[in-house]
Amino acid sequence: MKILHLSDDGLPDWRVEKSALTAKKSGHEVFFGGRLNSASHSTVFSETYPIEWTASAMIGIPYYYHRVKKQIERLVQQVRPDIVHSHNIGSAKVSLDLSLPLIFDDHEYFRMLSLVNAENLKYQSGLPSKSRLVRGAVQRMKLSFVSRQSISNWIKWEKELVSSVPTITVSEQIARELSKEKDGRTKEIFVVPNFPTETETNEFRKPQKKDSLSVVYAGGDSKHKQVTNRDISGLTDLFMHADIGNLTIIGWEPEYSEKFKATGFLPREKMYDEMFKNSIGLIPWKKHWSHRFLNPNKAYEYAHAGLYVMLTSDLKSVIHTLGENCLTFDDYEDLASKLQYYKRNTDELYEKRFKIFNYARTNLVWEKHDKKILDAYKSV
Repeated sequence: MKILHLSDDGLPDWRVEKSALTAKKSGHEVFFGGRLNSASHSTVFSETYPIEWTASAMIGIPYYYHRVKKQIERLVQQVRPDIVHSHNIGSAKVSLDLSLPLIFDDHEYFRMLSLVNAENLKYQSGLPSKSRLVRGAVQRMKLSFVSRQSISNWIKWEKELVSSVPTITVSEQIARELSKEKDGRTKEIFVVPNFPTETETNEFRKPQKKDSLSVVYAGGDSKHKQVTNRDISGLTDLFMHADIGNLTIIGWEPEYSEKFKATGFLPREKMYDEMFKNSIGLIPWKKHWSHRFLNPNKAYEYAHAGLYVMLTSDLKSVIHTLGENCLTFDDYEDLASKLQYYKRNTDELYEKRFKIFNYARTNLVWEKHDKKILDAYKSV
């Protein structure tokens, strides 16, 4: 069977590639269509094809949307796939319009994402200075239009898709919300969390006991953002001024000081190596209404690296998955208090790290959900 993976984004995209590997292991031939650049090489797909997505196409502006639609139509005529696995809402909507045999991989939950993006755009537009008043007003008008268009179209498209085709998503919480959109129709929703693969993790070393406390956060997307669902403003200052150990952030531009360092972007293998040097993996986002829909894969990467996971108390999907293998905090004052405790109790912390490491190897692996992806294909 030929499976064409479509994305509004490009490669590398590890969730897309993991899904393709699942099908490939079962004897299917896999192809990819999306944005391609110099970093898009992948050994997973038989062929990769460029599709010129633009921001205007992704929010459904007719001229740009139909340009992409023609590209996908030509690609489908060339590949002749048995199934199209669409990983973003734009490619899924085009595939639905073309009446293709379709799986919708809704790992973003676009109703939520459109509203969060609107918040981000409002913040980023800011208040213009007097000398840039006109330009600022024009920019705000453009951002307002983009925001309204994405909310209107993405919410409508998502409801249409989950009512019409089998859908894959990343958490039970999102699955329950999507089920409310189906208008009583029977198209199935499959939950496939974004766990690491066995190949990624089978050679991980067991945690090593550490005498000092070191904490890591993998989150290049959080720098300088203060009004989003990944707000970590004040985190570095917290570590600089409190006696709670050292902090490493993977993804920020390189920076070094006595209590804090940033590594820059790291490829996956080096990222895991950097994680392994620490004792606690942190998800320090300040509370936000969208957190009940998020299931960030960094929590499970931490677990496989033998890190005890500490996270904001409203990230319910992660808490449900990890159970007693994680510790929540309500705000940064609470976080500092709990870090001070583990700074004094390194033996207890090491026991928790060893426990979560073994739990991850048994439970938090992509291959445990292979069957759900294949069952989704069978339901098309």
